[in-house]
Amino acid sequence: MAKEINVLFLDDEENILFAADRLLMAEAYGIKTTTDPDQAMVLIGEHPIKVVVSDQRMPKIAGIEFLRKVKAAYPDKVRILLSGYVDFVTAEEAINLGEVFRFITKPWKTPFLKASLTHAIEQYDMVQANRLLFEASERKNKELEALNNKLRLMFEAQKGFTSTVSHELRTPLASIKMAVDMVLAGTTGEINANQKKFLSKAKDNVDRLNRLINDILDLSKLETGRMPLKLMTGDLHEVIREVIEMQAAIAVEKGIFLNLEPAADLPMAAFDKDRLIQVLSNLIANALKFTDKGGVTVATAFMPEHNEVRVAVRDTGLGIQQADFPKLFQKFQQLGDAGERRAGGTGLGLAICLEIVTRHGGRIWVESTYGEGSCFYFTLPIQGKMEGCS
Repeated sequence: MAKEINVLFLDDEENILFAADRLLMAEAYGIKTTTDPDQAMVLIGEHPIKVVVSDQRMPKIAGIEFLRKVKAAYPDKVRILLSGYVDFVTAEEAINLGEVFRFITKPWKTPFLKASLTHAIEQYDMVQANRLLFEASERKNKELEALNNKLRLMFEAQKGFTSTVSHELRTPLASIKMAVDMVLAGTTGEINANQKKFLSKAKDNVDRLNRLINDILDLSKLETGRMPLKLMTGDLHEVIREVIEMQAAIAVEKGIFLNLEPAADLPMAAFDKDRLIQVLSNLIANALKFTDKGGVTVATAFMPEHNEVRVAVRDTGLGIQQADFPKLFQKFQQLGDAGERRAGGTGLGLAICLEIVTRHGGRIWVESTYGEGSCFYFTLPIQGKMEGCS
């Protein structure tokens, strides 16, 4: 198989070209030789030349000038200058001005010449590979930019659609709820037990749909930055006690405990009270829902090494299966098999908690062993920058 022509020799002495031909005959690459500079330029255009080797002293043109012409026409070609005279000024000019890869004196040393040509070809290949990589990277960046713009537009459209639809649903749902409540209260006349059963079920589902709409709107506002945090320094324990008092009736009804284990050294922290109540309400409501024996404990701690406070909502309930961990804090995800889920969840509570805690500059996570209960943790920084603050 014919070798690819990668090297061109230009020299006005035929015996030099003959020697180069013989010397490089066994190399992996092929060479072309010529004594004519014009013919050399033609050969460069006709073959996949990677390296151009030129003598310095020639009757028609100096080697440096010829290599400058090569650089102007084919800037990627690697250039090597030969000279039978040890002229340091010429060598310096060739390297600094002509930007040649090597300056080789004649008579050359065979190992040095072969090594120089091999390195020159490698240099050419590396430059081409980097160029292709850069061009591919540029194309990919443009594709990603276009995709990101498309996704951004889709995201904005989806958010606008979600917000509009949710708002539009609120009015008819409020009317439906009011009508059902009036019938259940007997305002429109007496109803029997069977009718009351079905109307109560309808009311529960209307309430659930209302919660879902409110959660969708809240999450949409959080994700788009349209719900700025209103931070104030306060006592975290007071907020926790307020939420526990709101949900105490559920614990009493189930015959389980709901209590607070306050840290004695807990410092004051800056938080948005309404949003923090939302986080605590979600976590405590979930813990109560999945706990039938024992109870739920809310514990606080000061973490001086991280300059933050930590809140733990610990239950003695069912716990979380390993397969469900990836679903946590994701939108519209509920844990367990569909047939075993307990009614009332929207699948957005933990996603909202994640957004609120993150925008406070904190972290939220869970530790759980299936069958032994779960513990949801979140932190709030004592100092430092918090996202989305007003």
